Amino acid sequence: MLSSGDQPLRLLLVGRLALHPLPRQITLRTEQTLRAAIATIRVERFDCIVVERELEDGDGIVLAPAIRRIHPMALSILVSEHDRWAMVEAAHHLGYSHVISKSELPHELTSIIERYLTERGFGDKQNKPKQSRLHLLTLREREILSDIATGATTEEIARKRHNSVATIKSHLTSIYRKLEVRNRVEAIAKLEN
Repeated sequence: MLSSGDQPLRLLLVGRLALHPLPRQITLRTEQTLRAAIATIRVERFDCIVVERELEDGDGIVLAPAIRRIHPMALSILVSEHDRWAMVEAAHHLGYSHVISKSELPHELTSIIERYLTERGFGDKQNKPKQSRLHLLTLREREILSDIATGATTEEIARKRHNSVATIKSHLTSIYRKLEVRNRVEAIAKLEN
């Protein structure tokens, strides 16, 4: 499926996670602990980093700032036993692009990685349709994007969503980064394409 000049997607799994079956376009590296993961992240390049929340030596959520700083374009996914709203919000605020419940792990993770492979051009380039980046947004980010499309202000969205203005601004920053836009007008234009 890869063209001769293409490099495989480099995936790091942190924790006791397993991805089966592994698509051919992926080169896999695994680490069991936070300490080992940080050392590996510093010296190797990864396109996708999947972190289990409950690790032997700590909480995997704390890896997000290091991933964001060292690999800003990498897809970062946190896998947790629980998907409580506050934890999901914290994970997104720290920089994780996705949070997956462990019960949904095989299907959801495979789906996210396949979309990422297609979007980044790891598949057949001749048949590759132009992909929207909207699939990268979380459900909450999509809701906020639809709110800004109606012309709602940040304060109005915060009241409607029962969040602080700072939380909404954080979501907007994440939306702009994922859609590769600079402002609301450009984000809305992405919706129309």
